[in-house]
Amino acid sequence: MKKLLSFLLLAALSVSVMASPVDSYMIPLQSGFYDDIDALSRMIGIMPPSYARPWSRAEADLALSRIEREEIPESVIPLYEKVKEELEDMRPRWMFSSDTFGFGSHLKVQPEMYVHTNGKEFRSDESWIYSFDDRQPFLYLGLEMSAMDFFYTYCDLMYTMGRHSVDGLETVDITSPEWVGVGAIVPETPPEEWKDVLKPEDAVFAGIVTGSEQYFSTVSFNIPPQSSKFEFEWPKRALVSFGGDSWNLMVGRDRISWGGSEIGNFVLDGHVGYHDMARLSIFTDIFRYEWTNVFFETNTNKTEHLPDESIRMLMAHRLEFRFLPWLDFVISENVMYSAPSLNLKYLNPGNIYHNLNNAAMFNAIAYAELSAVPVKGLEIYSQAVMDQATAPNESNSQAPAWGLSIGSRYTHPLSLGYLEAAVEGVYTSPELYRRDGVDFLMFQRVFTFDVGRTMKLYYIGFPYGGDTIMLHTSLTWRIPDTLTLSFIAEGFLKGEMDMLHSHNVDGDNTGNPNCMDPSPSGNDVTRVIMLSLYGCYEFPELWDFLRLSAWSQISFAGCDVYHKDTGVATDARGDFQFVIGFSIKV
Repeated sequence: MKKLLSFLLLAALSVSVMASPVDSYMIPLQSGFYDDIDALSRMIGIMPPSYARPWSRAEADLALSRIEREEIPESVIPLYEKVKEELEDMRPRWMFSSDTFGFGSHLKVQPEMYVHTNGKEFRSDESWIYSFDDRQPFLYLGLEMSAMDFFYTYCDLMYTMGRHSVDGLETVDITSPEWVGVGAIVPETPPEEWKDVLKPEDAVFAGIVTGSEQYFSTVSFNIPPQSSKFEFEWPKRALVSFGGDSWNLMVGRDRISWGGSEIGNFVLDGHVGYHDMARLSIFTDIFRYEWTNVFFETNTNKTEHLPDESIRMLMAHRLEFRFLPWLDFVISENVMYSAPSLNLKYLNPGNIYHNLNNAAMFNAIAYAELSAVPVKGLEIYSQAVMDQATAPNESNSQAPAWGLSIGSRYTHPLSLGYLEAAVEGVYTSPELYRRDGVDFLMFQRVFTFDVGRTMKLYYIGFPYGGDTIMLHTSLTWRIPDTLTLSFIAEGFLKGEMDMLHSHNVDGDNTGNPNCMDPSPSGNDVTRVIMLSLYGCYEFPELWDFLRLSAWSQISFAGCDVYHKDTGVATDARGDFQFVIGFSIKV
């Protein structure tokens, strides 16, 4: 016993008060640090750091080093000091043995309540502005470790209400004659070989959920009323990171985003709750390179008794150039790969992906960003993506598939924090992300007690997919680590092309994507408006180990369907949605 006490005493004495940085520490995508350093950069007249995120701590350190304190206006200095303080705190909580080993943990208790007025017509996760992927887990435990400054690992555990429960579960009838599949990821009929290894009732697809009790109930909570309803899909952030002052290699599960769009980015976007991936990034003052490989599920069966028999992954490389401190240009070529197995010869980050010319295995998509801060406080940005274009010597059997977004943000310092206004518009063609062989849709299988696996569908990039015209405007007041208030207004037109609609005008999912109409296509156009007021307050620290915060969001979602042939709108509906929650973090 005395030896154990002696050891614990020595360990406590070896904890460093002024701990050194951990270069490989990964900053989660939801961190307010990104908003703060972006705002700081705009207000001194330079481009915000790379929008390919998350970053390692070393990359954040490089971003802050671009800012000379002597050149900062007096009104912006408090924000600079706050960002610097946030950066210095990025390490595990306890550092031992001359900072060669670090360990940290944090527990959060975060009850949330959800109330809405129209559960009859707003019945699914997608019908909530504050969707399941935005909701906070009721109990959250984060564990992290570091060794030296080049190794870092993180894993979370949680107990919260699941995405779906058996109560009131509503699914798409995928056995009906009208079923055409989901793009290229879910075929029209289950493979015949399933019948050889499974019971007849199990040789079917996982259900695609269109409604569940926790979304259409007038009042619901993130606290599971019984253990069978808790979220089985975790951890949602589990990674290993290796890195130095100019590079990082991360393997694991996390959110990822490429681009600074307010609505959604075209190749990778943070609206997906997590991605399984491996990514390498190299960064300098004027150039950044990233090679990312994202791995997707391929087993569409409802049970857990079939192995994965194929591989599907996004191989992406991104080159970012900072020609001038206020000008940023990004070009990226990316390819979806789908095959029974992985051929290692394709894992070549220097390859020209478009020249992997096999439509049964690959689908290439090109992407570019151009962003500038022409005057202090104002950022103008644009993104363009091209999935399909017709060359002079090609037939026009496939429709053009592309997207474009243009936006601007203005950030103004206040005596307390800063004020930021944004406006953005997006156009995506109907066939963006859609192909007969390999497309840019994805699913995650979700375990639902007493049901088995169901499927949650996503567009990998832009959250609303193709066939969309959308406008966004927002106003935010933020005091770092204290207060965030924001108002967001969005409206969009959505044509008939969605994930459950065939990309072929004849309904043949093995045929060419040949919807030539401009967006919004088809006769029936869905018109949507979304208004939200959000507020979050972080209370002053009571003790070093205890943080309290509270948040709330009030939203209105309204939509109808406009029929081009008659000029009449029908199916008008609306829903007021209210969310409130608080957090105790130790």
